Formats: sequence, C-alpha cells, structure tokens
Amino acid sequence: MGNTVVKRKAIPKKIREKVYKKYNGHCAYCGCKLEYKDMQVDHLTSLYWNGGKEEIENYMPACRMCNFYKSTMSLENFRERLETICDRIERNFTCRIARQYGLIKENKKNVKFYFERLD
Repeated sequence: MGNTVVKRKAIPKKIREKVYKKYNGHCAYCGCKLEYKDMQVDHLTSLYWNGGKEEIENYMPACRMCNFYKSTMSLENFRERLETICDRIERNFTCRIARQYGLIKENKKNVKFYFERLD
C-alpha cells in the first residue's frame, strides 16, 4: 500500500495577509513580532488528526518555532507540552549544572498564549 502524502493547496496571498493581520503581525502563540515573509500559517485544529478546516477561523499566524513545536497537537496538548518543559529538561545534566551555577533560572508557570492575553 505504501505511504500516501496528501498535498495541501497553497493558502492564497489575500488569505495569508488576513492571517498576518489577525494579531497585528505577532505570533498567535508566543507573541513575538513577525515579518510577513517569516510568518507560517498554523492550523489551530489540525487538519488530519483533529478534523480541522481550511478556513480563516482555523488559521493562526505563527513563528517557525511555535509552528514546528505545536505540529499537529491540539491547543491544550501544546500548552501542556510547554508547561512540562522544565520537568523534562531537568533530567539533563547540562541543565542541572547550569542551574547550580546560576546560569539559568526556571520560570514554571501556566502558559497563556498571546491571542488569549488579548481578550
């Protein structure tokens, strides 16, 4: 049978511009300022895993890092994954020694995405 790759249609420039303006040129997740050329369009609800739609309400402007890290996760799975980063990297020796020397500081907190802070 083999692996089938489903090719998505490109999002038209007019729609991409609307997505970019949705949060005034910021990543909907981390809030960093985006240049239009660097914006990636994320599907808030994944097309293939969660039945998301190809529509403006499901499109979010995203920086490369957030889009890559979120991948096909739901918003709540993405939030949970971010909130447990400190616990997961704690197992790493480099992290532990960096903390011991005061080179890094943990900031465990609940994640509130940029678009949620705007409400």
